[in-house]
Amino acid sequence: MNKKKIIIGARGSKLAIKYAELAIREIKKFYNGKIELKKIITKGDKILNRRTSDIGGKGEFVKNIEKELITKKIDIAVHSLKDMESEQNENLMVGAYVCLLYTSPSPRDS
Repeated sequence: MNKKKIIIGARGSKLAIKYAELAIREIKKFYNGKIELKKIITKGDKILNRRTSDIGGKGEFVKNIEKELITKKIDIAVHSLKDMESEQNENLMVGAYVCLLYTSPSPRDS
């Protein structure tokens, strides 16, 4: 890869940032250039007083990020799978899935 910097776009939610940080750790195993995390505010993040289904559905949490990817403002988009719609944008493809395993220190958390 000849890029001097990779820009990863994700929502600013704790879960999205956790996934983006995990992706960055994995990318750094193969790429030693600069990696920037760009937090992107989506329509779903802005409208908090209405149900998700009333503002356009789960896709409202990914549309702004996909637009940034299509217009080449970011190089990689990281989403939480819960934010993804079952029908994907025909101009984009899912390149990888990242799995986070969580082990609770207490059996009461199960």
